[in-house]
Amino acid sequence: RDFFFCGAIDLCMGVGRVLAACILVAVLVSGSRAFSIPCLGGALKLRSSEMPPAKRIGIVGAGIAGCSLAKVLKDKGMAVTVFEMGRGAGGRMATRKSREIPGLAINHGAPVFSASQEDFQRMLKPLIDSGSVKRWNGTIATLDAGSLQTSPSALGDAYVGAPDMSSVCEALLTGVETRFQTQVAGIERQDKEWLLRSKDEKELGRFDWLCVTSHTMGHPRWQRVFGFAPPLETLAGQHPQLSPLAEPLKDVVTTPVMVTMVTYPEAGPAADALARLPGDILDVASHPSISRISRQVAGGFVSLVVHSTPDFARRFEHVYGSTSAAALLAAEKWKTEENKSNEKDVLAELHGDALGLLLRLNASPPADSEPVFGPVLHRWGSAFAANPPGTNPPVVNEELGLAICGDWTAAPAPSSLYYGVEASAVSGLTLGRSILSKL
Repeated sequence: RDFFFCGAIDLCMGVGRVLAACILVAVLVSGSRAFSIPCLGGALKLRSSEMPPAKRIGIVGAGIAGCSLAKVLKDKGMAVTVFEMGRGAGGRMATRKSREIPGLAINHGAPVFSASQEDFQRMLKPLIDSGSVKRWNGTIATLDAGSLQTSPSALGDAYVGAPDMSSVCEALLTGVETRFQTQVAGIERQDKEWLLRSKDEKELGRFDWLCVTSHTMGHPRWQRVFGFAPPLETLAGQHPQLSPLAEPLKDVVTTPVMVTMVTYPEAGPAADALARLPGDILDVASHPSISRISRQVAGGFVSLVVHSTPDFARRFEHVYGSTSAAALLAAEKWKTEENKSNEKDVLAELHGDALGLLLRLNASPPADSEPVFGPVLHRWGSAFAANPPGTNPPVVNEELGLAICGDWTAAPAPSSLYYGVEASAVSGLTLGRSILSKL
């Protein structure tokens, strides 16, 4: 038995040496990643450890659509770079913070969001498990500004980022290269690559695929805000085959919103007054300037966030916050003394209207209460899409590797601030899978 056992071992070792030699010969002769073993009649095919280089994918916009898209692509090994004009990720899920006031965190866009679709729920699960998202336990009510009567909201389960709303997008971008406070002002097609440039013609990067998550890059509003033609409009003029993607962007309709924010210590007369509000979030009806009020407690502070009605925001379409991305990055006109003066007037009117409503609700901070932050003004000009169902544009040009996403490309969903986050995220997830299927 020992004789036969040792013979079997010798035979296996001999076959192994022959097989190894055949593999070496095949690699040297073929010089390719895929090859067959000639001494086995080509019956066994192997692939070397060398892998094709990852596709380089540039994403413009670090809102929830861009971050969801980046997560899908990065998890499949793509080399993803995200460009964002703002100071950080989030878009409508951004959180206002201050270096001078540690702990200050104001969710001045979407205060909460829904998660009714399975696709979005699957994306959220690991974020919930890691603590970047949690179920929101506050109260939402609808307030009639005329009668001051309230009724409960029908939103159902709601979620927030933890410790603040921007944590959601920050978690999705883990391991992704990001370029914040960077405006993509020019897009060129060179040598089968996308070349991105800044306003001063500096090269920002070259990519195999380009994904745009902000419709303003093809919308007339870009010209009004930044003072030069929308990059996608210019690009479509050079490449007419991109017109089916670029042209519909001109017709995207959004709901503008002005926002005021003011913060007080969590303990004190102002906090006591705000605690008397009949809900953490009030969706306000029948008021000429106010559409929503939210009370947010975080980091030892309580903040009052007021959203205007769209009509109020349209009245002051010419006014931007002097610390906005538009002012900080590009358009000098938003830094002028005239704009700053207009900004103060709008802030005073909207904040004054809010205090008047709070006074009627017996929830207005005492006049001598000193805020630790604000009041300040912010404008959401393009964050909340209002296009009706059936106006969604095509989103992918596979030939050139250009794609577009955002809540205005998503399947119709309830028209609400709370559902917009979900619609945007699903558009990014859907586009990510579509791109991967074409690679």
